[in-house]
Amino acid sequence: LISAFVSGPPMSPPAPRVEPQRHRTLPGAVSKEELNRAFPHIRAAFVPHVVRYGNTNPNIAREDGQHGESVEWRVSCYMEVSHDGGARQKHVEPSLPMLEACRPLLERCDAAFVDFFKALHGAHSIRKLVRMQSFVTRYRPSPQEAGLLRHIDGANVDGSIILALSGADGSGAPIDVPFSGGGVTVWERGAAGEEVAFNYPMQPGDICALDNYVWHQGNPIASGERWALVIFYQTKGAQRQHRLANI
Repeated sequence: LISAFVSGPPMSPPAPRVEPQRHRTLPGAVSKEELNRAFPHIRAAFVPHVVRYGNTNPNIAREDGQHGESVEWRVSCYMEVSHDGGARQKHVEPSLPMLEACRPLLERCDAAFVDFFKALHGAHSIRKLVRMQSFVTRYRPSPQEAGLLRHIDGANVDGSIILALSGADGSGAPIDVPFSGGGVTVWERGAAGEEVAFNYPMQPGDICALDNYVWHQGNPIASGERWALVIFYQTKGAQRQHRLANI
């Protein structure tokens, strides 16, 4: 038996997988049972505030979102607004009913953020955890409501949490309005300085934890409703040098 062996060019080793450095996803961090208990109260308390924000990111195509220094945003209900928070939110009267509806979820998110932040910056990196802002966002497939395109959170924000309250396929979601599209995209730098995109579908109960100055995006939905709880944190430790590597 004679076998022929045809040699070819040596195969290149697979490219090393780029791991997230300054963000983490925590699948199923909050149980569906907890979401189902909280969500009827969240829906009942949801009254969106009208705020304005600056969207001048040149990486966003004009057909994908409005540009300008004062874009109107009316898809979020704020429950906490710190005096150190964004100047454009300081006029907001926080919703106490929403705060009560979300209190158990806020506590779960706080614990998840502490674990994430200490693993990233050290056991003594948090002197006092403060929620600068917390709010519930309802995305709908309408202009300026379908998503929140590529951005970074405020200059005073040490880190943030995104908790998915609903899922794209509706299975196990606490609401009966599934959506198409959506999810979260996060951008970081690879070892060679290249930009790497991480895409997460974000099922109900999933958390995405972000360090400061990390580019991210709430991807637009095409139908239905997508609900998320978002928290901006300060750690009140020694003054941290906010990293600008991803800008």
